[in-house]
Amino acid sequence: MQAKFTQGSIFKHISVMTFASTIGLLAIFMVDLVDLYWLSLLGVVELAAAIGYAGSILFFTQSLSIGLAIGCGALISRAVGSGDQTRTQEMVAHIFISVAIVCLPILLALLVFMNPILEMLGAQGEAAMFARQYLFIILPTMPVMAIAMSCGGVSRALGFAKQSMWLTLIGGFVNAVLDPFFIFTLDLGVQGAAIATLISRFAMLAYGLWLVIKVNQLITWPNLAKYWQDVKQYSSIALPASATNLSTPIAVAFVTASMAQFGDSAVAANAVISKLQPLAFAGLFALSGAIGPIAGQNLGAKNVDRIFSTLKESVKFVLLYCVVACGLLFVLTGFIINVFEISDESKPLVKWFCFGLSTVFVFNGITFVTNAMFNNLGAAKWATIFNFAKATIFTIPFVSVGAHYGGPVGIFIGLYIGAIIIALLGLWKNVSVIKQIELENA
Repeated sequence: MQAKFTQGSIFKHISVMTFASTIGLLAIFMVDLVDLYWLSLLGVVELAAAIGYAGSILFFTQSLSIGLAIGCGALISRAVGSGDQTRTQEMVAHIFISVAIVCLPILLALLVFMNPILEMLGAQGEAAMFARQYLFIILPTMPVMAIAMSCGGVSRALGFAKQSMWLTLIGGFVNAVLDPFFIFTLDLGVQGAAIATLISRFAMLAYGLWLVIKVNQLITWPNLAKYWQDVKQYSSIALPASATNLSTPIAVAFVTASMAQFGDSAVAANAVISKLQPLAFAGLFALSGAIGPIAGQNLGAKNVDRIFSTLKESVKFVLLYCVVACGLLFVLTGFIINVFEISDESKPLVKWFCFGLSTVFVFNGITFVTNAMFNNLGAAKWATIFNFAKATIFTIPFVSVGAHYGGPVGIFIGLYIGAIIIALLGLWKNVSVIKQIELENA
């Protein structure tokens, strides 16, 4: 067990881990798109709607799973940095048990209250029926998915970016191959899509456990005497990280509602921009999961200078990435408008985004970095505070004022101003936390 991030180029580590994670992240996005694509070929509108309603619930479970995986990667990376393999093996076992314990009651609640939740989301008639069929098959695999993603967290904590990447690629590949077989050949429709996803999750779990148990030899029988000690540490990271992830839908819902007052063209333009963002800036979404193990290993090894370097080099990565991504959006604006068949009424807002407002991701990226650093430096509560502040205090009033004075474009300008403020505040607090660690080590 080698703490590879405690030496060598920090920027190289960040780049390798991020790009591998980006590929894996895109694979996760593709699973939902693949389901939606194959079902859309059936020509039944209610099926596509059902996937949309079910997707809202599955988004919640995925956000929770990602938060639990972040906690796993943070805690294991510290143990790896300290060089104690026995304790690391025990921690892995304890974390996997804890993941299952957290997931089971939430799973039960979702199954029991599925109908009221779907009604609240607006699902009715056949769309609601199809959504229930889809969810009843997939939801029981929630603990499977969470543990599989935690296996990826272990691989990232060790610095094995390709292992984590292949974990998600396998899931996406299995789902893509099995979807048409179950949907069309066996004529199972939405249930076939759900079965394909179920099998893909078990494939991910099998590969993940093989990596942890056989390849990395990083698990042992639980040590009950130390279990609660590890659970306490894990909860202090995983629960705030999960809460942080779950704050995003608040801002998304408010922006959508604000756009709606300006008509369908504004909503349509915002929908296109929402599709562009995860594709153009997937690297920044992946960055937050990639830098955690780097910071965690150096925290475990008490290399405070390298923790500072991780923050600095991550911000540098954000700036370089955004130069490329925003430049491509600028150059490809016309192509994007044609591909999405954007109406004349919707074009101005898309152009505003591609011609300059996309640079908001410089500041969004910095916030991703600071939240990841908080999660991995024992200050996870600050990630939750800043993310909820961004989703509420620095979104709602800024968007409202922007909408009043600038219409749809003003909404994005309001978001931009809020993003700048929260990014700078997060950066300041991050430096403060690292300096505190430096004082404690001294």
